[in-house]
Parts: sequence; structure tokens; C-alpha cells
Amino acid sequence: MLFNPKPKTRRNELYDREEELSILEGSLKKGVPLIVLLGIRRLGKSSLLNVSLGEVPVKSVKIDARKVYSAFGSVPGSALAKLILEGYIKTSPRERVKDALKGIKGVRLAGVGLEIRVDRGVNLFKILERIDAMGERFFIAIDEAQYLRFSRSRYAELIAWAVDELQNIGFILTGSEVGLLEDFLRLHDPESALFGRAHVEVKLRRFERRQSLDFLRRGFEEIEIDVSEHEIEEAVDELDGIVGWLTLYGYNRYLGLSHGEALTKLKDDARRLILSEFSKLKELSPRYELAMKAVANGRHRWKEIKGAVELLEGKRLDDKNFSNVLNNLVRYGYLEKTIDGYFIPDPLVELTFR
Repeated sequence: MLFNPKPKTRRNELYDREEELSILEGSLKKGVPLIVLLGIRRLGKSSLLNVSLGEVPVKSVKIDARKVYSAFGSVPGSALAKLILEGYIKTSPRERVKDALKGIKGVRLAGVGLEIRVDRGVNLFKILERIDAMGERFFIAIDEAQYLRFSRSRYAELIAWAVDELQNIGFILTGSEVGLLEDFLRLHDPESALFGRAHVEVKLRRFERRQSLDFLRRGFEEIEIDVSEHEIEEAVDELDGIVGWLTLYGYNRYLGLSHGEALTKLKDDARRLILSEFSKLKELSPRYELAMKAVANGRHRWKEIKGAVELLEGKRLDDKNFSNVLNNLVRYGYLEKTIDGYFIPDPLVELTFR
């Protein structure tokens, strides 16, 4: 169902994205060692990744780096090793797993189900070498990979080594905080470990208006609900091309809500979610919220935004420090910088801060 709010797993549940899906699937089939999937929140990166891994017959494991960070306050190598090994176990015969992991320091196999016990001293390089030596392509997909920067392990160097030295290990890295993931990988920085390594980048963009309208029309046709063209156009006016919001609006209608009720519920739910996501930045400095409010209320030039924040704070701000605030909001995906200034790419984020 197009309006299923959970990440999609089958191709027939995915609207459009044929070009991006073709690039991803082609990269998987060719064994490209590093694939980077980028896009702001709620554009369907997880769905696209799920469908690609389901369509192409390659072994893989999917890891949510944000969830690991939430559990440990960092992304320790031992936690990542355990998840990689658990994923490898699910895709391989038991005896093959035993052969691959035999004698690796810090890894113990226990029980009939091959329970994995990983010590802090585990060597991720050695684990990847052993899996690679089994001769079958194995992709490690890491969602919200920008959280890898919270670790004493040097993951960029690990990935660069794997790209250079291993024949059968591939990485797929996704991130909604686009600037942070780009800063972590530094694929185009000559000083970076990953500079010059073979890779493919896929960037998801918002739907164009015609796509958003067609998405809602097809979704309502699928669930056999008669919705007026006026209501569809008004929903797109409110939600733009953010497929996550369009999906939730359609799902609210599927649950029986009227047009107005569906939009009101979506905006209320979105506001709580957005403020929860934004709280980590607000804890660093309330100035982030003030800058977002300034942009949401029509200030788009650097000087205008700075003036509005100074007015709210009642004091002059250092130019460099304020530029860092705006740059960080861009890196976290809350703002986009264009030749015309700074803008909020998500209409419900803009509404939340307005």
C-alpha cells in the first residue's frame, strides 16, 4: 500500500524513484564497494534501501547507527561487530559461519543458534577479512551513518581499507543529516582516507508538484477512497514534495479522518516529532531555535537572520559564531543554502518554527 507508514520492502509499494532504484540496484549487481544514499528526513531513503536489497540477490545486513548510539552513547566497534556477525549468520549456513569465525580473537560462538559474544578487543578488520575470504558478496548497510563519528574507532579508515583490500565486502551508507555524513566521509577532500575511492552517490530529492499530486491520486485509488481534486491539491500545497508527510496524510484518510482532520492530526504529530528531533541542537544552544524561527518568519539573508536573532537575544552576536550556527543547521538538514539565502526545505518544519 502506498500509504503504508512503515518503510516499504516491496517494489510495488514504492512510488516512482525508478532512476534512483536503478542506480542502487545496478551498483549492487556490479559490486560497487561503497554506495552513499543521501537525502533530508522523510524522503524514503530506508524504503529505497529495503527494496534494493530485496530485489538484488546479495547477502546483506542492515544496521541503524542511531539506535546503536542511543544504546551506548557512542558506536563502539564491539557493538558494530556483533550486528555484522549476526547479520552474516542469518544469510549463511551454520558450518560456513563456524569456518569463517574460527579463532578470531574476541568472538565466541555459543549455543545451537550460534549466539555471538563479542569482547571489546574484537578486531573488525579481521572479521571483515574472514567474511571476505568466504568468497560471497556481502553488503553492510548502515542507516544514519553520520553517527559513526561518535566512536573511538576510525570507521572512515576501516571503510577505505575494505574498499582497497577486500573483494567481496561492500558498504551502503545512508544519512538524513546530509552535511554531517558528508563531513564524516569527506569523499572529495584530498586529506580524507576515503578520497579517490570507488563509490556511487545517490541523492534523493523532494517530489515535484506533479509527482506529489499523482502519488496521492494513486494512493487513494488503491484504497478505494473518493477524494476531491481540491483536497488533494490543498494537501500538496501544505506538504509539498515530502513523501513521508504525504504518506501520513493518506494514511490518516485511510483511517477514516476527513480532509481537515487528517491535516490537523498530521501537523500536530509532526510538530511533536520535529521538536523531539530538534531537541539535541536546542540543548547545545537556544540560538539554533531562534535562527529557525527567523527563517520560518521570512528572514532568508544572513544579515536579516542575524539581526532577528540579535533582537530576540537583546545583544550583538559575533559574526563567525553566528555563521557556525547557520552552517550547523545546514549540516543537520534543517536549512538549505541557496544563492537567494537560507530556506527550510520541509514545510512542516517551517510551520513548527513559525
